[in-house]
Amino acid sequence: MRNRSLLTVLATAALLPALAAPALATDRDHRDRGNAERYQARLDPVPHDPRADSGSDVRGFAKLVEVDGELRVQVKAYGLSPLLPHLMHIHGELEARNECPGPEFRAGGVNDQLIETVDGLPAYGPIQVTFSTEGDTSAAAGLNLDTAPVADRKGRLSYQRVLLDVPDELLDELDDLHIVIHGEDLDDDGMYDPEPITALGAPLEAELPVACGELEDRDKKNRGHGHGKGHDKGHGHG
Repeated sequence: MRNRSLLTVLATAALLPALAAPALATDRDHRDRGNAERYQARLDPVPHDPRADSGSDVRGFAKLVEVDGELRVQVKAYGLSPLLPHLMHIHGELEARNECPGPEFRAGGVNDQLIETVDGLPAYGPIQVTFSTEGDTSAAAGLNLDTAPVADRKGRLSYQRVLLDVPDELLDELDDLHIVIHGEDLDDDGMYDPEPITALGAPLEAELPVACGELEDRDKKNRGHGHGKGHDKGHGHG
């Protein structure tokens, strides 16, 4: 598939450092061995101008469980462009706003009606982890369509994988990060068009963010409900 080959080549170019970030700094103590930390995210549509996004309405959820340095990931989404690969990542860093982008992020890039990946970086930050189906899960694999999960004929996607190489300092900060799904066949021709090319050096349709969700600590949220208090983190939601 020509758009896959194109983006695989681009992923190896020196363009990804703009998206990737150093591992997050943390001053938290090491987690106790055997103690599972559970996180969840509701994935909502990225608010593109509906006149330009082919009616995109991608929704879903993600569940992450960290135990003994392993990160068990489950993502389910629907409303995706069918039979196409969809890049998925954990985004974020302490310097970013750590929220899903709103309509005000549409301006800029190759299309002022769409929120491109670079447009949204001030909100959700750079790639930290890639949800690939095999091999590399670092930011370096962030644009590799060859290992991206593929939606079925109805635009549904189900992804599960145990990630073994996520840095400890990143695992300590998961509830400050986001999950973003990418990819929209804007002209409904059954493929990602090779042009236009965005600031990432990647085709717009393949890298376009379509769903975003803030990760929450499920155990902390449940404890808060149990005591009748909210535990908002003080930054925006998608």
